[in-house]
Amino acid sequence: MIRIDWTQLCEMAFLDDSARLCMIGIMTHFPAPQLPVAMRQVVIVVRIVDVEAEESFSIGVSMLTPRGALLTPQSSDGFDITVTAEYIFITLRDIPLKEEGMHRFSVAVGKGDPVPIDVSVRLVVSRAPAGGNLDHNASRPFGQASWVAGREVN
Repeated sequence: MIRIDWTQLCEMAFLDDSARLCMIGIMTHFPAPQLPVAMRQVVIVVRIVDVEAEESFSIGVSMLTPRGALLTPQSSDGFDITVTAEYIFITLRDIPLKEEGMHRFSVAVGKGDPVPIDVSVRLVVSRAPAGGNLDHNASRPFGQASWVAGREVN
């Protein structure tokens, strides 16, 4: 029966031409330039083991906020799932971060227990460059958005 060996949150993940796992931007914390923000995209890499031939299984993902709100993708527009022989790649888009603190992603595969991934979100204050000029009109890497392409979530 399938089970999760390990999970990792990152900005991007893929298998290269030699079927080697490549992960970019592995995250254990997220420095936010402002709150609320939406993380444009993250990937949860799930290493699976004990997969039986022709086995079908469910995949679940959620995020618990510091205040206890449980968020799940409400539409396929907000996430993609790719399954390979050894890995599951779960791509999540427009993840709402409204507050500082520990955000817990949970992944469940098959009948196994959910596996948590904790990510600390902290507000980072920009420092003025030498000379004291700070460009307030510079584009920001994140903007306010709702989870899953503008749709409301639980």
